Amino acid sequence: MAVNKLPQTSKMVITIENGVNANGKPVQRQRSYKNVKVSAADADVYAVAQAIANLQTHAVVGISRQDEGNLVNA
Repeated sequence: MAVNKLPQTSKMVITIENGVNANGKPVQRQRSYKNVKVSAADADVYAVAQAIANLQTHAVVGISRQDEGNLVNA
């Protein structure tokens, strides 16, 4: 049985370090950017994320892409 993935949505997530808590441990926050084209290349998404990261006042910890899709029987 062959199964295909039909891409539905994609978003870019930038994780930043937003200071420290009362125990001195780093606090991280995520900034999500929805409506990324599912056909966009990963390198292009990363380049855009880096451009946005350069505008942040807080340190960027990570950049990720989250794709969602439906699985269908082919």
